[in-house]
Amino acid sequence: MIRLIVVEDDHLQAESLSEHLRRAFGDVHIQILRTESEFRDAMPALRAKVPDVVVMDVMLRWTNPRPDQPAMPADVVAGGYYRAGLRCAQLLFKDSQLRDVRIILYTILELSDLTRNDRSLPGNCTYLGKNSEPDALVRHIRARLRSPVRAQR
Repeated sequence: MIRLIVVEDDHLQAESLSEHLRRAFGDVHIQILRTESEFRDAMPALRAKVPDVVVMDVMLRWTNPRPDQPAMPADVVAGGYYRAGLRCAQLLFKDSQLRDVRIILYTILELSDLTRNDRSLPGNCTYLGKNSEPDALVRHIRARLRSPVRAQR
């Protein structure tokens, strides 16, 4: 069974994307994480059941507003909303158990926006613009599943 994680804070996009992936892959387990804090909280569970691919939006809210909202760590305050998915990808890449998880940055941002100021993507990341049709994401996931993991160490 393929294990996919979808990190997307837009409810409609997350549900639509998950449904499309279920139809395309059949025997698949999909977990949706909707905020950066939810992603961070899920790290122990991700270590316990390592996903095959993470489809990661880049612009994510820290959390959904609530009275007991977790405080933002310093890196979130400094980096802001527009780099949340990149921070999540770095968390995976820096974790010895998760560093080889394949990540697809699926975002409306252009690749040049993500690599501005000589920043490079973690070695386990590839990019696909959200302006692509959903079948392009399915093809991208299939290609990532077939390719050997070669995360830059």
